[in-house]
Amino acid sequence: MCGIGGYFGEGNEDVLRVMNKALAHRGPDGEGVWEGEKVGFAHRRLAIIDLSEKAAQPMHRGLLSITFNGEIYNYKELRRDLERTGSSFTSHSDTEVILALFERDGAHAFAQLEGMFALTLYDKRNDTLYLVRDRFGEKPLYYLRDAGTLVFASEPKALFAHPLGRREISPEGLAAYLAYDSAISPLSLWQNIARVPPATYLTCTRKGIEERRYWQPSFKVRSRSIQDSLQEGDLLLKRAVERQLVSDVPLGVFLSGGIDSSLIAAYAKEIAGEVHTFSVGFAEKGYDESPHAQIAAKHLGTIHHESILRADDVRDALPSIIERMDEPIADPALLPLHLLSRFARERVTVALSGDGGDELFLGYPTFLADQIRSRYVHTPRVLRHAISTFANTLPVSHRYMSFDFLLRQFLRGVKEQTPYVHRSWITAFSETEIEEVLSPAYRDAARSVRARDEELFTEANEALPLTRASWWYARTILDLYLTKSDRGSMYASLETRAPFLDRSIAEYAYGLPPNHKLRLGKGKYVLRKLAEQKLPHSIAWRRKHGFGLPVGSWLMHEWKPLLTDTLSESNVRSVGLCDPPTVSRYIEEHLAGTHNHSKKLYSLLVLHLWHEKWVSVV
Repeated sequence: MCGIGGYFGEGNEDVLRVMNKALAHRGPDGEGVWEGEKVGFAHRRLAIIDLSEKAAQPMHRGLLSITFNGEIYNYKELRRDLERTGSSFTSHSDTEVILALFERDGAHAFAQLEGMFALTLYDKRNDTLYLVRDRFGEKPLYYLRDAGTLVFASEPKALFAHPLGRREISPEGLAAYLAYDSAISPLSLWQNIARVPPATYLTCTRKGIEERRYWQPSFKVRSRSIQDSLQEGDLLLKRAVERQLVSDVPLGVFLSGGIDSSLIAAYAKEIAGEVHTFSVGFAEKGYDESPHAQIAAKHLGTIHHESILRADDVRDALPSIIERMDEPIADPALLPLHLLSRFARERVTVALSGDGGDELFLGYPTFLADQIRSRYVHTPRVLRHAISTFANTLPVSHRYMSFDFLLRQFLRGVKEQTPYVHRSWITAFSETEIEEVLSPAYRDAARSVRARDEELFTEANEALPLTRASWWYARTILDLYLTKSDRGSMYASLETRAPFLDRSIAEYAYGLPPNHKLRLGKGKYVLRKLAEQKLPHSIAWRRKHGFGLPVGSWLMHEWKPLLTDTLSESNVRSVGLCDPPTVSRYIEEHLAGTHNHSKKLYSLLVLHLWHEKWVSVV
């Protein structure tokens, strides 16, 4: 895990040094810069594989140069193959393997890489720059192109080191932020700054940029028995975890006590023998998952480390996160994730996580809700009217996943079709609400959200409806979670890895019959059956929980002064992103207890705090 940056066109060493300073948290173990003819690379190093200076970056091989962030899990197999065809090496790093592979295979090398990565490679032979990102976008890579110069970096803040980096807000990025809690690839919240899409490489010459995808999964369902699915899944998961346990520094596992992280911990324990696991708990029992993590850790025999947080520990982390957050993320789980990363970093440099399990194996309750919706829309109109009336009479609760919230959320999106219904259920703002809350200057961008959804659904046209929805989650909600995971962990200089996002696991999941993933009213069925063999029943069949935080209550009490000051009509009008009367109505209804607008208000609060730090100061 590292931080990378650079330019292709106009730039200088001073720009590269400032880039490195902006990315220091991503790589505390060293830094380097390199300049060629109208091209320059910057690199901050978090040493994981081959800790020697021979693995330092930027790295060169003949007329090739690279700056690389991430890990290549199959680099040893690739190296052996390259050695058979005559390649030799001076280090034991995966970075040198990428250079040798490109030297032999050109751009065909990128599809052979198994791992999480964002890399930039310069080929002096034809004066061409390549920007490449892993299959799901675990590692970030931003870029801008203006006046014949391309500038790239791991985070937008490093782009602002270059004179072409301007702090202007993208209308489409803003609409995406309200729809998904973060601008999703290829968008950013900054005008003229884009992200390299997942599973894509850009070929950059002095004349322009060409974009190509190097991987797209097949959505063809393979007919098989559940026993066959279990056997294959067990083999693939064990291999994926084994690959990701490779490290020259201490490594652990995030353990929440949920099915995904517990299963990863179980395989890690089988393979490695001694495993350190990490979790955070809350003093407020209604939000505390630590007893489940303790059960899993005790059953597996891991060396378990637990930090108990008070609500104000999490709440008070917001200002320090905003200080570093050059793009807003409206998922409050970023706060405890960062505190967990800081806690784990006291003992390890790398942590495995359960990211990706919900998206690939239909783990969200919305997948079950989709099946219920198909029956609900055919019930008599009088019954649907009665249910709607009943929902409106329920008192507002701020408990995590309360019944009134779930019912109202279900009814909000029930008229939509699969797979569009999922965004209505899982996000804070509906399309109509996005248009309503944006100021006139940005309102037209609201339509771009559905256009983006349609584009993603088209990519999975041949898939079954639930699988199409699963692909949408992977390209939107997972994109948000991976951004959150990258920022939350890298602000603590910790590398996180996600075995579920191994290519073989993803292709396996998309090829499973839907009833191997969603059965008996439970998502992740095949994972639960595997977990039955390794974990207590209470863990294997536990319902999804996640980092549930009392945000609604905080906004009514501890955060009320911050909320009403930051989102005052005068301040909202001055910032100019949102419609002041609409924002004021959300605040009044939430504080009165007539509506639960916690997701909306947290999103708007983070947006305006971010604007104050990253836009208004310039």
